[in-house]
Amino acid sequence: MPIEAVKENPQWEGASQIQEAMAISGFSLRLVVWLILAAAGIKVLDMAFIELNARKVILPHFNVQLIPYHDPRVTSRNASLLSYQSPPRLIFTGDSRVKNGVNPEIIAQKLGVPAETFFNFGTGSQGLSFAREALVPHLAEIGLRPAYLVFGVTPDWLLNRESIRRLVDRYKNSWAYRMSHPNSSGGDRVETWLSFLLARHLALYRYRADLLNEEIIPALKCWFWGKCFVSLDSSRMRMREIKMRDGVQTRYGWSPQAWDGKTSGAFKSKARFDQSSSVDRENLIGLIHQVRQIGITPVFIRMPLHPSFWEAHKTAMPNIVAVLERVAKQEGADLIVPRGDYTNPELFVDGHHLSHRGAAYFSADIAPDLAPYLKQNASTITATRQP
Repeated sequence: MPIEAVKENPQWEGASQIQEAMAISGFSLRLVVWLILAAAGIKVLDMAFIELNARKVILPHFNVQLIPYHDPRVTSRNASLLSYQSPPRLIFTGDSRVKNGVNPEIIAQKLGVPAETFFNFGTGSQGLSFAREALVPHLAEIGLRPAYLVFGVTPDWLLNRESIRRLVDRYKNSWAYRMSHPNSSGGDRVETWLSFLLARHLALYRYRADLLNEEIIPALKCWFWGKCFVSLDSSRMRMREIKMRDGVQTRYGWSPQAWDGKTSGAFKSKARFDQSSSVDRENLIGLIHQVRQIGITPVFIRMPLHPSFWEAHKTAMPNIVAVLERVAKQEGADLIVPRGDYTNPELFVDGHHLSHRGAAYFSADIAPDLAPYLKQNASTITATRQP
């Protein structure tokens, strides 16, 4: 039969189409198989990543099973608060001095009440803008509003530098925030739906980026350049040991200071601020009003500082303290000033972060001043006092 006749034969054309269809079908089947195998491989890698983290082999200060905020300590502290069956009566917050310095269990023991009466939601580098734009709205949204929100006040917290503004931006760009505020990213419905669908894996990839930045790169620097230690005062620690220590946190939010027992305790760095630094008075007043508007009573506690810290900042400290006292009096907000003796450097690690011993001493020191706030009919209490 001539070739032209074969090409024009309908039966031959049908057979060719069937062969083409079978080839496409075979390719599609192989593609599906490869996609299934790839998905299974990713799942195995995710499970291995989670298991290594649970065993503290990688990222010991993280819990990669939690959708992350900007800071792993905020992530884990938030998870601890969400485990409460009812809101704690008092939540302490502030910067890292509060996170390291307020031990709810010791306060509870001194007052004879359950530890769940209190919670420490201190966050590293917290300032007034972070408290107003991140923490206070968050407490309102999750439905665990305390009767009292106790701010541990330090000079840095009142000054509210530009770095704190960047911290707020990092918080609002975190996966945990974006998942709880799906319209905040400005994406359309499809993008939002895909984000929710892929959130778990995307969060794990974010943690893998942390693994690269916080463990793999420092390890390479240690191997090739000998940069294996971080120094503070006259002491030094390996980065991994710092991460292990910094990841410790009780179920009530207290995180013991990582450098405990390794330094002189005195402040030996250059001054963190000077007389040109001014208190963000407007934001402080706004914070008091904001907290009251959502049904919470604000209380302020001046966090203790070692005399060496006061000496290094002696030109600025009197004005900062005076502004805080004037605003508290003007707004009718309680201000507690610890009466204990904080001259012993062993109570600190660097003159302004409390050691384990210092946290126990400070928590016991302020416990009697917190007793009135445990009364169900307590509203505002004049707790301002001088040491």
